Amino acid sequence: MSVIPRNGEMRAGKPVVGVLIVEDSWNVALSLKGIVEQAGARAIGPVPTVREALRVVETQPIALALVDMNLKDHFADPLVDVLIARNIPYAIITAYDALPTDADRAAIDRMNKPLDHARISALIAAFTGNQPGKSIA
Repeated sequence: MSVIPRNGEMRAGKPVVGVLIVEDSWNVALSLKGIVEQAGARAIGPVPTVREALRVVETQPIALALVDMNLKDHFADPLVDVLIARNIPYAIITAYDALPTDADRAAIDRMNKPLDHARISALIAAFTGNQPGKSIA
């Protein structure tokens, strides 16, 4: 997988990985942002709607997306379709026990809320090359 850092952004000699956070619950979004940054990645967002997320996908280099299933404007399916078409890996993070759509059909992971910080950190670490829980400065 090729990861393109924004403007050649580097930390400790490694490219900074952009992780898009698509979540409409502000508390969950801030928690995800903290996990992403602690894992040594660059948090893109959070954005609360499919529309905003689609705009971001058009303008930002994204290595991974963390996507809530049920957003303010729609279910995440239109965003998932674009992520799949662009070959951008994504994980679904949801409160649903059973998803009402097949948005997780190509997801690299599906996680239920409440958030499992260690699991999310390990997922991001796979993209940053950092050890889980160790940020790079």
